[in-house]
Amino acid sequence: MKKAIYKVMITFILLMQPTSGFAENIERILFSGSELLYPLPKGFCNITQDAQGIIMMEFLGKQKGPMFPTPQLIIGPCQQYTANPGYPWGWIGLMKDGTKFTQKTVNKMMAKMMKNEDVMDKLMESASKKSSEVFDELFDVEVTQDVNKQRIIWADEDSILVLSNLSGQVEGKVIKEVNISSTTVIDDLYVYTFLYNLEGANPSGKQMSKLLIENAPAIKRLN
Repeated sequence: MKKAIYKVMITFILLMQPTSGFAENIERILFSGSELLYPLPKGFCNITQDAQGIIMMEFLGKQKGPMFPTPQLIIGPCQQYTANPGYPWGWIGLMKDGTKFTQKTVNKMMAKMMKNEDVMDKLMESASKKSSEVFDELFDVEVTQDVNKQRIIWADEDSILVLSNLSGQVEGKVIKEVNISSTTVIDDLYVYTFLYNLEGANPSGKQMSKLLIENAPAIKRLN
């Protein structure tokens, strides 16, 4: 009950102060009967309704599956980087299955699964194939993708972070990305945040990891 009242109070403050920095950085998401107040990672803004956001929402929306979070927001730097247009970028996805696992249990399950190389290889192969198919469907461009070994780089009571190095070719041009994913458990809601940037660009994988590690406790405090 107290949590519900707290959410109402926070939402009321956001609506009454739309020009405040606090309001600009927190998004209210309604999903499958749940309400989530999501604080955007420092330096990132909601670009879901911008051109890039609309395109990426379409791209992600076509990859729906039982293991794929439902995309809710596309985010990008509040101050655009002119060196690498379109980067960094990220998205927030949600899943809900009624299990109500604790963060500790989810962390253990993910660590166990990632040690199973056969399962991970099959999952990555399936995801890469689906992504390439959707890219071809939307843009009529040939894309090949490879994912190097994923590894857990952080796990605590608020989140678990996984680092992936992605490489691929778009019409023969090689692109190498760094992807950081964060998973936070809120009751029976699983909150996923993904950040991408080009390899060697700023913010680095380490810097993006720090943003997500710092953001996870804020997600839990608000919910």
